[in-house]
Amino acid sequence: MGTMLPPVTCANLLKPIEEIVGCGPLLWPDGQFVNGSPDTPVRGVLVTWMAEATALEKAAASGCNVVLCHEAPFFEEKHELPPYRWLNAANDVTELPWHPNRRRRELIQRYKLTLVQCHYGLDRFPIYDAFIQALGLTTAVHEQGWESIYQLPQMLSVAQLARAIKRRLGIQGTVRVVGDLRRRVRKIASLWGGLGLSGNIYWARRAITHGAEAAIAGEMDEAFIKFAAEVGLPVIETSHQLSEEIGLQRYAAVLQGRYPKLKVATFFTGRPYRTI
Repeated sequence: MGTMLPPVTCANLLKPIEEIVGCGPLLWPDGQFVNGSPDTPVRGVLVTWMAEATALEKAAASGCNVVLCHEAPFFEEKHELPPYRWLNAANDVTELPWHPNRRRRELIQRYKLTLVQCHYGLDRFPIYDAFIQALGLTTAVHEQGWESIYQLPQMLSVAQLARAIKRRLGIQGTVRVVGDLRRRVRKIASLWGGLGLSGNIYWARRAITHGAEAAIAGEMDEAFIKFAAEVGLPVIETSHQLSEEIGLQRYAAVLQGRYPKLKVATFFTGRPYRTI
């Protein structure tokens, strides 16, 4: 009779990340377990960007009792002082009957699901590397971890680069671009995920310091767009979700390789909007 293998736990799902970043989840700045703990046994895991209702339903239908998500599973409203809110405060509003938070909590309880949210860790393995490789950026001219700068094989105009990125990522419709479309660039920074948001301007500043001539972003807000325009950094926006799902797909494959008998499912949708 063969030796019985110990069950896979939620903590085991994060081991590949821990081995790369050099420290465990207790030292990561964010992440959480919902309706479970690191010791919860895993019968099956669904990997997704956000634990939206459709993803939770797919997990249950696929025989998974754990959902591993990258983004926070519940929406939160910013708490403001009374002059900023005319009618009511943020407290408890997200639990209204029609609110996504309520629906998600109901599904978690109905299907007895455990949510494992991992943001910091998955960004560092394998989301960053997977996005770089999907973009076809192979030559680093400034290597500094997640602040590295990559060199294209040849100079391209910003418009040519944007069209090339659309082809490589299979993007249908338009993409937003900051800067002169005719400007020729070669040294590229990655502002994957939400690094094109104004709260993350540090990363764009560092990219410029390291010699970036353009950047490829996940998501931008208009305050960041103003910043990039004023400093003269062309930026091509892909999608926060799309730019990170590439790495999450890879992580699902990592888990399947490490735990071949474990059910591993995925739920990905690409860009969560349409352009006309």
